[in-house]
Amino acid sequence: MNIIRSRNTLPLVIICFFTMQVFAQDIEDISSFQFKHDEIVPSVFNSPSYNFSELKNNQFYLYASDSDSSGNGLTPEQQAKRLEIIAKMTANPIGNAWMIWLQNDWSHLEGDFLDDNDLGGQMVNSTKFQPVMPFPFKIGDDDWNFLVRPVLQYQSVPLSEQGGLTPSDRTSSMGDTALLTLVGPSKLDGFVWAVGATQIFDTAEEDVTGQGKYQVGPAVLVASLAKNAGGWNRGALFQHWWSQSGDEDRADTSLTDIQYFVNYRLSTTELVGMSPNIKYDWKAAGGQRLTLPVGLGYSNVYQLGPLPVRVAVELQYNVVRPDDLGVDWNLRFMFIPVLPNPFVEF
Repeated sequence: MNIIRSRNTLPLVIICFFTMQVFAQDIEDISSFQFKHDEIVPSVFNSPSYNFSELKNNQFYLYASDSDSSGNGLTPEQQAKRLEIIAKMTANPIGNAWMIWLQNDWSHLEGDFLDDNDLGGQMVNSTKFQPVMPFPFKIGDDDWNFLVRPVLQYQSVPLSEQGGLTPSDRTSSMGDTALLTLVGPSKLDGFVWAVGATQIFDTAEEDVTGQGKYQVGPAVLVASLAKNAGGWNRGALFQHWWSQSGDEDRADTSLTDIQYFVNYRLSTTELVGMSPNIKYDWKAAGGQRLTLPVGLGYSNVYQLGPLPVRVAVELQYNVVRPDDLGVDWNLRFMFIPVLPNPFVEF
């Protein structure tokens, strides 16, 4: 097994180095990260669903207070309001929150190919590390965000390194690396949108865990986010990639991915709903192109030590999938620590 291919490593190294440097500084500053009511950033907290008048002349801590690293120095009302704001920020794809998005997917394969070869159901496991980093800026008097979201993934697939599908052989290695960049207005709730670019870098350690191509295309986000508990969050992130360069022996790509979400705000921090990924492979044969999932999941925001964390689990089922070989169900776990944005002054 070779180290990640050197010709494609530089973008990944730069992303990882910058991310770790900023996150290290964030964690160092968490114990003193605080703001006063009079200094709340309007673009983050100017929402009719919040009334901070009871906090006048009091310090309101978004993260841990100096006196208590877990935030227990707050009154119950302040703690609840704090977690409510953080929950809304984490549910906003173009929001101000910096997050370390850890995601693990267990996917069950089915199809005629497996049946014809008496291979039975096979499992694919994918672990994704996604730092979510919005950088604020202004256009006139309006607040905007430039969001950078690299996606590093570790894949475990039921394939030999030569590509053969067998019950006993598995290959586990780093896969291709994606990079999503979006620009859009900064809002806590209501209608939000963003546009940008999406790229996939050929960084897979093994051929069977990557596509062997550098790919690039557009990205568009549209969403409607509920202001209060009892409302619905609805939206979709559209991405499309075309292969531009890479291994000439590998097939060209043209792939659309639509991650849609429909979530009901069960409480100020809880969500119930789904956020699966529709996929359409334009290069596949006619009946093998579409994967259309539905799902049901639950997520909530908790205080774990000095950090608020969103934890989620979701079961998804593909009502439409390729006949030859495709995923019929997927179990997704998410663990998302939230960090203070170092570029926003509270």
